[in-house]
Amino acid sequence: MKKGFVKIKRAIISVSNKEGIEEFVLGLRSWNIEVIASGGTASTLRKNGIEVIDVEDITGFPPLLTGRVKTLHPSIHGGILASREKPQHISDLKQNNIEPIDLVVCDLYPFEEMARQKRDYSFCIENIDIGGITLLRAAAKNYNYVTVISDNSGFLDFLKHLDSNDGSTSYEFRRLNAIKAFSCSSNYDGQVYKWFSSDGINKFPKEKFIKSTLKKNLSYGENAHQRAALYQTEDYDQSWANYTQNQGKDLSYNNHLDFDSSIGLINGFRDYLRPLVGIIKHTNPCGVATGKTVLEAFDRAFLCDPISAFGGIIVSNSRISVEVTEKIMQTFFEMIIAPSFDDKSLKLLSKKQKMRVVSIGKNWKSKVANDHEFRSVYQGILFQERDKNEISAKDLKLVTNLNPNNKELADLVFAWKVVKQVKSNGIVFAKNGATVGIGSGQPSRIDSTITAIDKSEKLKEKLGMVSSPLEGAVMASDAFFPFSDSLDKAVSKGIKSVIQPGGSMRDNEVIDFANEKGISMVLTGIRAFKH
Repeated sequence: MKKGFVKIKRAIISVSNKEGIEEFVLGLRSWNIEVIASGGTASTLRKNGIEVIDVEDITGFPPLLTGRVKTLHPSIHGGILASREKPQHISDLKQNNIEPIDLVVCDLYPFEEMARQKRDYSFCIENIDIGGITLLRAAAKNYNYVTVISDNSGFLDFLKHLDSNDGSTSYEFRRLNAIKAFSCSSNYDGQVYKWFSSDGINKFPKEKFIKSTLKKNLSYGENAHQRAALYQTEDYDQSWANYTQNQGKDLSYNNHLDFDSSIGLINGFRDYLRPLVGIIKHTNPCGVATGKTVLEAFDRAFLCDPISAFGGIIVSNSRISVEVTEKIMQTFFEMIIAPSFDDKSLKLLSKKQKMRVVSIGKNWKSKVANDHEFRSVYQGILFQERDKNEISAKDLKLVTNLNPNNKELADLVFAWKVVKQVKSNGIVFAKNGATVGIGSGQPSRIDSTITAIDKSEKLKEKLGMVSSPLEGAVMASDAFFPFSDSLDKAVSKGIKSVIQPGGSMRDNEVIDFANEKGISMVLTGIRAFKH
């Protein structure tokens, strides 16, 4: 036999998921492998005419404690854990009439599924696997001599491996399967821990378990020389991870970041009944608007900053028609995200084969976002509650002599929903349900204000307007104004109302300035930083 190969002579099988187990055991039998099976597995195999050795025939004990103890016995674990090269181990086996076990096939009780279904406490407790996880760990620890299979997806590969190696397994094969088993064990314990700590008593425990599964390798990361991959968490079915890409190149690392920002934007407008379109560029909104139709919403969003919109991401809260598609295709965009698309729209979009077209489903409003978010930093991992705070008109505190009128109030709430998605320092000017200037990511609030004003001036030039688009507009700031300089700049262009968190030591000075200039101001009492 080649070095590192181990002949499989004896196996123990204990599985919860019985799918494919009959064919698998018949494959073992073709190599004259002796099979030991636990109660449920043995019963399933016998019903299909396959005889096996019962675990209790090896241990001398029946299942105890209503099945809690079946395989936890020296006759089982001695056979799994024995090192074939240590004389003392071999001597112990002989003295106790224990035979080596070369193969362990075991999955685990479906605890994660029971917890997800919110089954009652006692039911979940009984689905915490003890014997199975011990079998996996023992076999994986002794992978030098023992092969372990931790779920039925490994059945076919194992049988093919046996056929290719005269009924033996290689060192590399055993080690790879041991790694899978320890991954299974680790994830399982993590899910049990997560369930035990789900009462919310400690939101930030000493150790944090975040289970994620590789979804796909990405072409590259932020830059071509960086490798990247997408992992998804266990709440995939209910979350925004469940989408359909209709066409186009695979989503890149940067596309996923922009996708995330796009979802964050429309998620804040889920209570809006009118069509809404946003255009995202490098994770920042560069135009957001409502309209009587999707086409009108797109036109108004695009006008806010046509230069930045080039190569951006379009996100809509409504179905995309052919008419809208024809307009969109006049400019280069990386991706379009919408609940759905007309069939004729998809046919038209297919002419631009590289353009990514993503459907988020008609029921997108029912999808849930994780309660927490985390980010890798040089110092470790930052973990925080997701900002799910939503502001409505009734939550706003008036601090000036002048009240905003109903139109201004609607624009203030609209502008606040947009500025929540703008990188700090964030400034948004809005008018009649559309952004007319956005300043993002600047080192100071005055810089962001100047940037937003500059964007509005370009809109003025494009439309040939006599007055500034900011005339009669509102202003949103993601954090308080440390000075009145930003407000001064905006007022000089005609803004009539301001929404901001408040909380500055100079709040009174800023409020006095607003009163002096005859504009209204409301406070949210909560800021919306986004770094």
